[in-house]
Amino acid sequence: MSFLSFLGRGRASNVNKAALSITDILHRTFVTGLAALTAYGIFLGYAVHRETLAKGREVNIMAVREAEARAREEATAADEAREQALAEAAQSAFRK
Repeated sequence: MSFLSFLGRGRASNVNKAALSITDILHRTFVTGLAALTAYGIFLGYAVHRETLAKGREVNIMAVREAEARAREEATAADEAREQALAEAAQSAFRK
C-alpha cells in the first residue's frame, strides 16, 4: 500500500470506495453552505462596522466645521462692532 493510496489519492481500485449516499451529499452541502454563510456574515459585520465608523467621523468633522463657522461669524460680528465704534469715535472727533 502506497502513501497516496493511504490518503485516498492513489490508484486504488474502486472496490474499497463506497458510493456517497444522498444524505451524505445533502449534509456536506448544508455544512458548506453554513460555513459560507458564516464567512459572509463576518464580512458584512466588518463592512457595517467600517461604514459606521466612517459616518461617525463624517458627523464629527461636520460638527467641527459648524463650530468653526459659528466662531468665525462671532469674530466677524465682534470685529464689525469694533470697527463701528472706532468709526463713530472718529466721526465725533471731526464734529467737535
